[in-house]
Amino acid sequence: MADADTLASFPTYADLTQTQGWARDATVPVQLPASASAESQRYAERAVLGAGGMGKVLLAHDARINREVAVKQLHAERELAPEERARFLREAMVQGQLEHPSIVPVYDIETRADGTTFFTMRRVVGRTLHAILEELRRGDPKARAEYTTHKLLTAFATMCLTIDYAHSRGVIHRDLKPANTMFGDFGEVYVLDWGLARLVGESAQAVGADDAGRLSMPGELMGTPLYMAPEQMHDPAVGVAADVFSLGAILFEILTLQTLRDPQSVYVPPDARPGVRAPSRTIAPELETICVRATDADPDARFPTARALHDAVVRYLEGDRELAQRTQLATEHAARAREALARAEQPGSDYERERQAAIEAMRNALGLEPTNAEHYALLGQIMATPPSTIPPEVQAELRAETERVVRSGARYSVLGMASWFAFLPVLISIGVLDWTYTSLAVGFAGASALCSLVAARQRVVSRVLQIVVAVTTLIAAMMLSRLYGPLIVMPTLIASYAIVLQAHPWGMYRRFGAIAGVTAMMLPFLLEQAGVLPASYAFEHGVWLIRPQAVALAANTQWFIALMHLAMIVVPCVFIAKLRSELSEVQARHLVQAWHYRRLAGKAV
Repeated sequence: MADADTLASFPTYADLTQTQGWARDATVPVQLPASASAESQRYAERAVLGAGGMGKVLLAHDARINREVAVKQLHAERELAPEERARFLREAMVQGQLEHPSIVPVYDIETRADGTTFFTMRRVVGRTLHAILEELRRGDPKARAEYTTHKLLTAFATMCLTIDYAHSRGVIHRDLKPANTMFGDFGEVYVLDWGLARLVGESAQAVGADDAGRLSMPGELMGTPLYMAPEQMHDPAVGVAADVFSLGAILFEILTLQTLRDPQSVYVPPDARPGVRAPSRTIAPELETICVRATDADPDARFPTARALHDAVVRYLEGDRELAQRTQLATEHAARAREALARAEQPGSDYERERQAAIEAMRNALGLEPTNAEHYALLGQIMATPPSTIPPEVQAELRAETERVVRSGARYSVLGMASWFAFLPVLISIGVLDWTYTSLAVGFAGASALCSLVAARQRVVSRVLQIVVAVTTLIAAMMLSRLYGPLIVMPTLIASYAIVLQAHPWGMYRRFGAIAGVTAMMLPFLLEQAGVLPASYAFEHGVWLIRPQAVALAANTQWFIALMHLAMIVVPCVFIAKLRSELSEVQARHLVQAWHYRRLAGKAV
């Protein structure tokens, strides 16, 4: 095995190459003690624990100490490349220098009789954070019960201290991600895979950067883009800030169960606000602030150290929320809400988006200061202020509601016109004098009922069809003036219908209904007065005589007229009553909402 004094100090890559005989020229192999091959007989290899592109990890039994260990070795073809072999030994020495409870210790670096190299480590039993997050994403109930957000944040804080320790020894991990974090079966937290670690002071060429400055290793990208700091994508010689960014990306994923970056566009700057990206999850504003700062695109704007990030998370876990900081953050959120409201009033702005941004900002402000009456007043102002223009979504809902009301009216129109045909046998029994007017009345009533039936089945009712329904109905009503004159039955029918039309959502249709109703009422009367139509009435010696034109007068005529008036009362009342009931429900919902806001504001004050 390597001499212990040799491994005692490992400040820079340059020092390592001098003390171990490593050469920057990849053609010079690393020399290990000659006794190493004999030592390799102590390990009896068993199962494969895992494999990757560079090598694999085996389970082995250490015969000397009678324990199980993990053996890491290169693939056979990788052993032939001196540069890769040097990298492999470098990883073992870097990891071996970091003596920390959350870093898997390296026991030995040895060679076998065939010259292949391996190093042994403690065998770690547990689960990676990546596997845990996958189960949480799937909603696994057992995982949700075992791995609470508090437990994951506590483990994350341990990771931060582990990385801070590595930084104190001059080591930058450069590949922090959930797959390289393991939770042991007894509460241990391990940071794994130091193969891409950089030692502060080493050159870019020493870690495999090509002439273009792009990070590269034989056959793989150096690092994981989903968790990599922006500056690491362009320059491998990164410092502490790059690991802080990766820790922030892991924290974001713990909180949202989403990766910080989109796997399809890893080079697009991500939105690191957990509350925006995952609004359905309850995420404290303090943690959102921590995420945003840790993953800032500017390295200087991030937490200066991994320990500072640890301290921020621990302060949240311990409930140490400084009142001044909370007040300041709440004030900033309220200011952003006012700015969003101001932008919403500008011409051409997306009102609904800005209004939603203002509501979200006030939600955060109230989360920080839940008893601030000014924040509640501002939120009430936002909720109570109507938009200058109706948002497209609301317009679509209004159109859908309008069509529903129109279809409902068309169904009642079918019912009303159908009632006309119920009276036809009675008319025939009384005695029809002129089938022309009777046929016209029945024909236009049938046309109105048919058009109403078609309208009731349309998703968007044709306006032309609605006009046709009104016109045919009023013409049919005018034909009834030939029954008992323009002043009996017909006025009640037209008045009822014109009133029902005033419930129509379309304003122009309401005006048309009123004008058409007046016209239909007066036209037969005026035509009789002008002598165009035969007079239906005469007055002799104080007696009002009725001279029907289409049907005879019989003893049961008064019952027929009474039943017709009864139908003209019942059908419109049913329709208007239904509309009034729906309107009352809408008013009740709005009043209850206002009551809730008053109670909420009252509690805040």
